[in-house]
Amino acid sequence: MTRLVAWLKRLVLIAVGYVAAVLTSIVVPVLLITLLEGIEYGNWSMVFAFDWLGSFPLAVLTVALCALLIVGPAILVAERWSLRGWSYFAITGAITSIAFGVLVPGSAGGFVFNPGFLGFLATAGTAAGWVYWLLAGRKSGRLTGVDP
Repeated sequence: MTRLVAWLKRLVLIAVGYVAAVLTSIVVPVLLITLLEGIEYGNWSMVFAFDWLGSFPLAVLTVALCALLIVGPAILVAERWSLRGWSYFAITGAITSIAFGVLVPGSAGGFVFNPGFLGFLATAGTAAGWVYWLLAGRKSGRLTGVDP
């Protein structure tokens, strides 16, 4: 296999991992809030109250574009220096999620400096980083299938 084809396959794998991480970073807080609401108040219907068809695609697009400005350089660093540890991607995800929540206007509302909300963001980012690591990060900087 040529080096060009190997790089294209790697870019597709990075893109798939990134999209899966973005989806994880959106779904995890919704599920955490629903779980806490259900345990505390017995209201398990919040998962059905979320507008999955209307606002979810817009949320995915917004998070994907805005977070790429923050996490894109981290992915490039991981690819360049073959950083493959899950902790790198988990910490990067947590930092990205917190930075996104604090820097993007309207994403965090009035809860920006609420430690509980920042904990939700860090948990979502850590989960997203772990998902990215599972799909693409474990092989950072490695081109598979290249003829010697």
